[in-house]
Amino acid sequence: MVQKFQKKSKEIEMSDDKEVVNLQIDVGVLKQQVSTLCTLCDKMDKVMEKLVDQHDRHIAKIYTDMDNRRLETEADIKEIHVRIDTVLDKLQDSELRLMDELKAMRKDMQDHNNKEKESLDKLLQWKWMVVGGVIVFSWIISRVNLDTFSNLFGK
Repeated sequence: MVQKFQKKSKEIEMSDDKEVVNLQIDVGVLKQQVSTLCTLCDKMDKVMEKLVDQHDRHIAKIYTDMDNRRLETEADIKEIHVRIDTVLDKLQDSELRLMDELKAMRKDMQDHNNKEKESLDKLLQWKWMVVGGVIVFSWIISRVNLDTFSNLFGK
């Protein structure tokens, strides 16, 4: 029995040794895999950091572009306002010049009308003088005897 026990004990020891060796191998493999996983995780962390940095740069570029476009838009709006003001000023100047021209034309027309009226009044005055003279001459002829005229002017 003791021999059996020793034999069994040796078998158990051998079996335990094999298990220990197998466990040591498994532990070694696991350590290697954990080391590989840690390396992969470190690489993934670096990749993620680079991606985050790149994302942050893209976001910053987008905000910068948006600010630039906003500033350009504001500048364009200011330029449009300046152009509108310039056009309005030109329109006002043109309106003032047109009004001055219209006033000058009205004054010229009034002066011309006044001259024409004076000329027409003189013509009417002359016409009525002639009509009056004809009436006076007709009245004189009707009142005076024709023989008296012939004696007066004639023989």
